[in-house]
Amino acid sequence: MLPEYFAIIGAIIGSLGGYYYLYETIVGKAQPNRITWLLWGIFPMVIFVAQRAQGVESLSWASFLIGFTPLLIVAASFFNRKAYWKSESRDYYLMAAAVIGIILWAITDSPNLALLFSLLADMLAGIPTLIKAYRYPQSESWIAYAISAFGYGMSLLSVQIFNFENTAFVAYVFVLNGALAVLAARRRGA
Repeated sequence: MLPEYFAIIGAIIGSLGGYYYLYETIVGKAQPNRITWLLWGIFPMVIFVAQRAQGVESLSWASFLIGFTPLLIVAASFFNRKAYWKSESRDYYLMAAAVIGIILWAITDSPNLALLFSLLADMLAGIPTLIKAYRYPQSESWIAYAISAFGYGMSLLSVQIFNFENTAFVAYVFVLNGALAVLAARRRGA
């Protein structure tokens, strides 16, 4: 187990993967699904607030950083036409399901349910990008996801108290980024 301050170091490293993806979006190499990336920006901010409400300290800042970078990526995708990935109708259904998760949290007014519903919503939001990375690996940046997986893995190793509010989100983001790195690395000529 790493000291707790490694949660922030890991989040910073994980963010560097996001900034690399941002760079690849700006130059048109990566083509983010805007729906996924917008929701990947919003849900971690909800998780950040829910964690802070429960007294989660260092790991909550990992959630904040996890959400901030995707919002920058969405903004950057509007500045380069090559950086746009056309959304499919399935993406909008998944977005609606994700938003329903946030509404359920608002109705329950429980921080752990907020975490659960935001986590489930984030998973639903990620499905379009997982499918895209599988079908069109050249449209994604395996390096960015690998860097993020490494950083969030470090954050996960710094968890001091293994409970839902401390562990669930950072574990999920580690697994998601690892899966996306593997799927995107399959591209020919990488």
